[in-house]
Amino acid sequence: MKPRMNVYLTTAKRVLGYAYPMVYSLFEQNQDSEVYLYLASEDLAETDILEEKKLADKYGAHIIILHFDEEMAKGKIISVSEHWPLGTLSCYWLFHELLPSEVDRILALESDAVVTGSLREFYDIDLEGCYAACPDPEHKPLSHRKLMEQLKGDVLTFVVSVYDVEAIRRDFSLEQILNVDGFVVKKFGHSQQELTFGILFKARIKFLPAGSLCVEENKQSMEVMGIDYLMACEESCKVLHFSSTKAREKPWNPVYMMPGYEKWWRYAKKSPYYKEYFRGQWDMEGKREEGIEDLKKNITWKKTLLMILAVYTGLVAGAGIISGKPFLWLIVVLGALALAVGITVLVRKAFILIRNKL
Repeated sequence: MKPRMNVYLTTAKRVLGYAYPMVYSLFEQNQDSEVYLYLASEDLAETDILEEKKLADKYGAHIIILHFDEEMAKGKIISVSEHWPLGTLSCYWLFHELLPSEVDRILALESDAVVTGSLREFYDIDLEGCYAACPDPEHKPLSHRKLMEQLKGDVLTFVVSVYDVEAIRRDFSLEQILNVDGFVVKKFGHSQQELTFGILFKARIKFLPAGSLCVEENKQSMEVMGIDYLMACEESCKVLHFSSTKAREKPWNPVYMMPGYEKWWRYAKKSPYYKEYFRGQWDMEGKREEGIEDLKKNITWKKTLLMILAVYTGLVAGAGIISGKPFLWLIVVLGALALAVGITVLVRKAFILIRNKL
């Protein structure tokens, strides 16, 4: 009989397809365990995860939806944007209200990642009295580490982390968790689970070498650590996390190509959502092009010239009034300006005609 492994993952209807490679890789790479995958979601129903259930049956795994009430959470936690719905912060309610009572330990993963090896050893780690275990802060951005110093907490990496559910239930109430989140919101501007639990679990987080557990691949990490180092880590780490910067670099949105994308696409090719990844990319690119075209329309040379004329007219009129110049003086100055503009436009058109004939 295989040992049980409890795993927590958040997703929603609109992004379920993008979580499929994570789910697939989790089941495939952890056949040494009986995986119980708890999907926390604000809107998923059993009929939405039929493909994922087939995958679970294939590997002897189980999927349980944890229904998260967004309406209940509004006003208690603050999400930064629609990109991060409140459901992604369901972990605040995970230990006390969402998980069944028999779950005493759980492994948290995130959807924008892929599992590359067995997580059994990490799941079974002796926490030695700690509330959580996760990769060390070595790969976290310096800004994040400095922020945690200011908040007087430890740097927790949520994307692959193990929690002592019983100890957390025993030592912290849901109210305490939300109160610390309120402190984070005041300092940071919005809720953020790594900051909140980093403060709560200070000095009680067990750190493991990030290079052998989980590395983050994005433009920033590539610049800081280099491609050779990250590619070497790919051979030994258990999870690849495709966290993004403002460029939103993801395997399905490859504005920057990362070597680990190939591992994600290996599972994506077997996904029933395979075609959706391309359509999503095309839609995103289409919106980007529309934005550029709108920008071009609003920043044409004609509009810029008209704006200059309007500003110049206002300045000249104001100067004339202040200095007591007669109205005729204003007409002469503006007339000369209009003539200069007209000549400039004609000369420009003449140059264009000559260039086109050459």
